Amino acid sequence: METVRLRKLQQPSGVERLLEAYVADSGLLPKGANQIRDRSDLPKELRRILVQATRLGRVWACWAHDVHTWLFTAEMSLSLSRERGTPVLQVSRYRDDGTLETAACWMTDAAGKWHRCAD
Repeated sequence: METVRLRKLQQPSGVERLLEAYVADSGLLPKGANQIRDRSDLPKELRRILVQATRLGRVWACWAHDVHTWLFTAEMSLSLSRERGTPVLQVSRYRDDGTLETAACWMTDAAGKWHRCAD
């Protein structure tokens, strides 16, 4: 994949769009979950993770439904994206209490469907 194109996608706004697309297509959230855009609306445990993630250059997206909150952080892997010929996101998903639930690399296929990268 072209380095110039990857660098452009790697900008925070590009990675944020990819992360939101991943979450929307993942089926991980219940119907009616609302996106939280203001970090002050997050539980204290998730704000702590968010601060650490942004210091590391990761983007974030968060949703809530009833009493549950899901925080996702991501960064694009330039090396894996080049290797696979498509943007590859390193995504971490956190529970309400700040516990890391999953961390994996994800990419889309030619049809735009997200797949976990094989290790």
